[in-house]
Amino acid sequence: MKGQAPHSTDKTTDYFTTAPPSHASLYMPVADPHALSLRRASDATAQRLGRALLGYLVAITLIITLAPFRFASSPVHGLSDLWDWSDVVMNIIMFIPLGFVYQLTRPAGLALRVPVVFLLGAALSAFIEGAQLFAETRFTSHVDIVTNALGAALGAWGYTAAAGRIEGANTVRVMALELPLMGLVYLLVPLVWLAGLASADGPRAWLVLPIVAFASGIIGTVHAAYLKPSRHVGRGWLLAAAGAWYVIALLPGAIRQWDLVAAGAIIAIGVAWLRSVATQRFREQHANRRFELPTLRLVLPLFACYLALSSLWPLNAADGSWQITTALIPFAQPTKTDIFVALEHVAAFTLVGYIIAEFHGRDVPRYREVAGRVLLWAGGISMLLEGARGVHPLYRFSIAMLAFTTVSALFGGWIYQLQRDHIKALLKRRMAPTDESVDAIFDATCDHEPTSSDRDAPILSVL
Repeated sequence: MKGQAPHSTDKTTDYFTTAPPSHASLYMPVADPHALSLRRASDATAQRLGRALLGYLVAITLIITLAPFRFASSPVHGLSDLWDWSDVVMNIIMFIPLGFVYQLTRPAGLALRVPVVFLLGAALSAFIEGAQLFAETRFTSHVDIVTNALGAALGAWGYTAAAGRIEGANTVRVMALELPLMGLVYLLVPLVWLAGLASADGPRAWLVLPIVAFASGIIGTVHAAYLKPSRHVGRGWLLAAAGAWYVIALLPGAIRQWDLVAAGAIIAIGVAWLRSVATQRFREQHANRRFELPTLRLVLPLFACYLALSSLWPLNAADGSWQITTALIPFAQPTKTDIFVALEHVAAFTLVGYIIAEFHGRDVPRYREVAGRVLLWAGGISMLLEGARGVHPLYRFSIAMLAFTTVSALFGGWIYQLQRDHIKALLKRRMAPTDESVDAIFDATCDHEPTSSDRDAPILSVL
């Protein structure tokens, strides 16, 4: 392993080689051309991952704000100055993930440009508000543009603050999607939005609670397994992270159901705390410290419960006659709620594809080699659910839904592959001076099983 490179005569810059000391940040400049090429490679994989997620979030946002997609040929109303506090909160919260992920797409170390993010958020919001001028069921407001832009700027600032905090802890930058488990936490946000909106403030909205517990369990495990050992990120950070995810995910769709909001808050904080405590105790008592797949197996029943219940809700509506249709939504004039219900089901299969790839794609170098497994498993799950939905008059067996859910699962598997490629690029950049296999290091970092010599070292410190 190479030693630390000499300092530059430029007082504003500190250089290090591809094997920096443990306190060095991945954001620091490098002088070695090979190290620079590795940094650029990891920046490129981060951008591909971030842009895929950003595109997904933008697509979901456009569908939510423009459904049911019935537009006139000329504007049907003008600007409105009507607003209430719930609209303001929802407008800000829904654009926070966009700003957060946008900042993720930028090369590591570039300074936060709040005015630029604000303007980009305002531009996207202005496009949406302009389109809503032609929609009879929508209203256009300049307040929405300002609050959306503010949310985007707040999200970008939040990413910068969180990444700096976790980077300072000398561990994997969890908020930067450099752990496979955290990819699920990100993908769950638009799914919870849709679940709340599809429920129209009714009892169906309570189906989001298993998803909240699912995400909180992952956040608690990640905290204890990868952050707490550094002694820099305590349980106050855990409560803040679980609370922030909960607010961003649940409030846009359930802001008027305070009983659900209160129950969700208790579950989010409680499950995250308990999983952190349990994982920490497990670390202290066992040498085998594999966390990724065991954690996924532990919380997976929660997601399976949600998927089954949401697919057949309301459970007492089956009429006994099995029907098949080629339409995605079996109604001539679907409402916004009908569209949200269908889109929620499709979005859920993005998680299905991601999870399948996590179980079956770790040792597969190219996505086309794991896509068949994703297609087989996701297609089979979708076929079973569609078979059950065939006796439900609100859904029926939909050939279009079967196709959309399968494509959505393939997209989720592709997101996992992008994340896996990014992790490997980071490992190659960090471990370039050694002769170790990147694939072996990837397996070790994703499911760390330390020897007695490194039992007390920070987990994933190689990153």
